[in-house]
Amino acid sequence: MSTASLLFSFQLACPMCLSGASGKSLMAANTAIGLLLVVLLGVLASFFSFILYLARRSRRFSTDDETDSNPA
Repeated sequence: MSTASLLFSFQLACPMCLSGASGKSLMAANTAIGLLLVVLLGVLASFFSFILYLARRSRRFSTDDETDSNPA
């Protein structure tokens, strides 16, 4: 199997794109894709903000521990 035929077979994997859909079915497919992208970005943003929260909290507690152990 050559690389060209492999790439061509991936192109045929999308029946919506190659069916020539128009009207309401095309609008519904585009809306569904947009909704899935919004949900995906929301989940990724949630993970990123949680990681930042944990990093800030870790940094805050590590500085609190250092000041408690070295009273001046």
